[in-house]
Amino acid sequence: MPLPPLTILTYTPAQPGAASRLVDVGDALSAPAEPVSHGVYRVHRLLPGACLLGWAQEGARFGLSRTGAVRVWLRGRLQAAECARDCASSGAAALGPQDIAYLQAYLLSQGRRWSDAVSRGGDSSPAC
Repeated sequence: MPLPPLTILTYTPAQPGAASRLVDVGDALSAPAEPVSHGVYRVHRLLPGACLLGWAQEGARFGLSRTGAVRVWLRGRLQAAECARDCASSGAAALGPQDIAYLQAYLLSQGRRWSDAVSRGGDSSPAC
């Protein structure tokens, strides 16, 4: 499964220390032409990292926990996770911020949500 470059739109509220939020994923995204007083919209290009590309080439499945934490499954085993508790309990690698951002956008572009009823990757562990 190839992992393509992704174009995303983010929003950052105009509050000190506010985190950016993913708004949309798509090919024809643009930020509002006029400034907004409540925050900033930006368009970014995300590229998959080397580890993600390697896992994808090996047939990994990417999914979300019941609370929205990103997980990477390969051959029925958790390979990497966003959640430190998942990593500690299964010996999985911790995903870095760039890989987390990419996978969140990728899964959204694939129509996947944290609230999907079907477990992705055979997961039955407690969620973060």
